[in-house]
Amino acid sequence: QWNVFDCVLICLQVTEQVVLALVPKDDERDGNAFEGVNDFSAARVARLLRLIRVLRVARVLQGISELRILVVSILNSFKSLFFSVVLVLLLVYTVSLYLTQVVTDHRQAVGDDSSQASVDLRRNFGTLAQTMLSMFAAITSGIDWAQLCDPLKDEISPVLAVFFSAYIAFSLLAILNMVTGVFVESVLSSQRIDRDHFILSNTRELFMGLEGGLSATMDWEMFKSKVEAPQMQSFFKFLDVDPSDAKGLFRLLDIDGSGEVSAEEFLNGAVRLRGTAKAL
Repeated sequence: QWNVFDCVLICLQVTEQVVLALVPKDDERDGNAFEGVNDFSAARVARLLRLIRVLRVARVLQGISELRILVVSILNSFKSLFFSVVLVLLLVYTVSLYLTQVVTDHRQAVGDDSSQASVDLRRNFGTLAQTMLSMFAAITSGIDWAQLCDPLKDEISPVLAVFFSAYIAFSLLAILNMVTGVFVESVLSSQRIDRDHFILSNTRELFMGLEGGLSATMDWEMFKSKVEAPQMQSFFKFLDVDPSDAKGLFRLLDIDGSGEVSAEEFLNGAVRLRGTAKAL
């Protein structure tokens, strides 16, 4: 996948150089209007291709696991984010519809006056869109919700203060905390998947360096000679085991007691011993 990504970047870079080579310099133009338009379009394409160089930053993700996990978690949580936003909007819309109707009925019954509370009611609850914006701001710290609640309580009814407080409590304690939990679970799930992919790739690289490739086996002497290899060091770090415990780890990996560890035993042992290998 990374090779394909690198090929795409190289193709874009080559295309950019070709476009730049086709654009004549200022002293080579003859003043033709249509040629100027074509030059402008080509230059615009060149600038667009130049912006695509930013995609090279994605190459850094391969070497920084923490950054890769964060980016993958964000990408994987888009679906959860969408439905979370829909849920919040449904709640805000329902509450806003009720409050807008209450405020509109109150204004029609008593009329508008120049008091500050009446002005606040018109500004914050005059239309459905204004009410929805006020309700969303109240639960996202965009505005102090007490400033929205006081005009409702003073001008209409103290019961609305109870209703408004229940809305704030339910939104903050239930909805937003639930959304936070969904994102935390997404990050943890992405982290587990990333670790599984990492140990799979690490095992493949380690055994492909042996004679016989993935079908090769390692006895204790070969296992000991590979302790300082980067792949083996990453394996010890993955299991949170000190390299000095390599002998005990080898015995745990050798499930069939044959004195040799295959790639399958190595990989299964990594998954089985993860988090519990400290008992060595």
